[in-house]
Amino acid sequence: MRAQDELAEVFGNIAAFWGFTRTQGRVFGLLFLSPEPLGHAEIRARLGVSAGSVSMTLSSLQHWGVVDRQGREFVAQTDFWQIITGVMRRRERAQVDDAILRVRKILDLLADAQVGDAPASPAVAFARGRMVQLHDFFELGRRFLDAFVSRHRLSGLLSSIAQQAARFPALLRHWGQDVRVGP
Repeated sequence: MRAQDELAEVFGNIAAFWGFTRTQGRVFGLLFLSPEPLGHAEIRARLGVSAGSVSMTLSSLQHWGVVDRQGREFVAQTDFWQIITGVMRRRERAQVDDAILRVRKILDLLADAQVGDAPASPAVAFARGRMVQLHDFFELGRRFLDAFVSRHRLSGLLSSIAQQAARFPALLRHWGQDVRVGP
């Protein structure tokens, strides 16, 4: 089916953009638009990829919660919110946690660079100030990410914001030249 092939390419491009393989995106796109579960052989034939590639790709997609196995066949997860939040929970949260730990280590190194009760050198004080700023930013990011992936508290709000933001350019076109935004 031509629509499945086109959607497989769309998801291949999206996957590559987000750091996954094109094959992962293509397999997901094919399964997403398939009315019934598909097995290895059909996926391999439709996408023209090797058996090993299909096997590794399906395993990784299962790990990410993007496809489910039904016996010897596979189906796509269709809840995009669940897909996105699952990936963010596994991948992005780990990166943010790692960044916070490493920034804390840098702050410890900077604290060790201070000799006794003497004030820190200007360079150490500057670096410490920047690292505290970065640490606070990463902590805020982690709290936002946690709220985002919790779904229930934020999904309605995010949908509302997105709908309003989509209308904003149209509203601006209808305003007269004398309308200013900001001070």
